[in-house]
Amino acid sequence: MISINVEREVDLPAETIWEEMKHFDRVLSWVPGGDKSTISVKGEGVGAIRDINLITQGYVQHQLIAFDNKKRMFSYKLTAGKPVGMEDYTVVASVTPIDKNNCKIRWAGEMKSDHRVDENEVGIALETALGNMVTGTIALLKGKKPVFTEQPLEDWQKHNR
Repeated sequence: MISINVEREVDLPAETIWEEMKHFDRVLSWVPGGDKSTISVKGEGVGAIRDINLITQGYVQHQLIAFDNKKRMFSYKLTAGKPVGMEDYTVVASVTPIDKNNCKIRWAGEMKSDHRVDENEVGIALETALGNMVTGTIALLKGKKPVFTEQPLEDWQKHNR
């Protein structure tokens, strides 16, 4: 297992960021190719399942395993698919106020790669994906076009089923 931690300070209030991030069905608004991908969510709250068909990576399924509105955090795990070569992962997202107009977005996780790909490379790919989610969230809320980092192993799953 490899641990990943992506943190970024942003000049937006924590409430503004959290109001967008807390929705389990909005991830396509923050990721490359999200406008050409699909998502469906079954259930509500902890235990909810989201099925995502990413134009860039293929099918991925997540289960929400923790949610705390007061602490501005949630966590989910991979339940199907192998995006960027991951066999298993769990991530925790949180938003922490710095002051009234600034906050820190944090995505942290642990992942295990499929045996056919180098775990360190997959760790870098996950770190890039989480960083792109932060970039996409900030751009959306500021009304700007996101500038995403090129995603390593992006289409790995499409070629290695």
